[in-house]
Amino acid sequence: MAEWQTRQFEGLLGDEPVRVQIPLLAPLCKVAPKGSYPEGAPVENNMSKLKVNKDFFNKWSPTMSYILGFIFADGCLVEHKNGYHGLDITSKDLKHLRLIKEQLKSEHKIGKKERGYRIQIRNRNIYNALIGLGLTSRKSKTIKFPKIPIRYFFHFIRGLFDGDGSVFIWKEPRWRHTWQIRTTFCSGSLEFIKGLRRELFKNAGLSEGYLRRGSRIMELGYAIADSLKLYKFIYNRNSNLYLERKRKIFEAFVADQKISR
Repeated sequence: MAEWQTRQFEGLLGDEPVRVQIPLLAPLCKVAPKGSYPEGAPVENNMSKLKVNKDFFNKWSPTMSYILGFIFADGCLVEHKNGYHGLDITSKDLKHLRLIKEQLKSEHKIGKKERGYRIQIRNRNIYNALIGLGLTSRKSKTIKFPKIPIRYFFHFIRGLFDGDGSVFIWKEPRWRHTWQIRTTFCSGSLEFIKGLRRELFKNAGLSEGYLRRGSRIMELGYAIADSLKLYKFIYNRNSNLYLERKRKIFEAFVADQKISR
């Protein structure tokens, strides 16, 4: 989970402006000074000796693709002058972070942050593999959309959405209080958000949606028809890992549509 910033977007839920909390696409990971750890990191002298599946990101799979998408949203690479190279993953969902840790076969501890939880994995093999997949340190503003094999694309998008995506449903008083739905992705990188829009248009059949620029982030949003397409695209019978609370919001809207017909 990235640092939370409050940003106002006009007309997100109708004509009235609302304030919503939107995370930046992954925290900006700093290079820690010699002799120290990144702020909030557990100081473990033997962190690099803890077990983890160092080859996890060397082979594409549905689970690997999902976790890669989640890392592009809520993870970052860390370079340390003492030779510490590794990965940070943050989330406000402890249960979900435990599932990711389990998939990585990691012995690294999950620590508590002010607004969530973090696991720090010190492993040069994982660091190098993620570099090869398009992730970079200090990436918030410069990250580009990566090349994802088409058969794993929807898994990657589901992970990305679970990290930095949002889904909103509400009753619209202007149209007899009918239920409305909006989905959004956020990023600090214009290059990334444009690449995401392009790939969703090409591979998921979504429209180009809309782009809104905040002081530090870009928001890519979709209305009802595209939100339902996104729902069907990322949650199919092969969806083996996802945030249940976000899926339930989609399903509540779909259930209401069936009742209303």
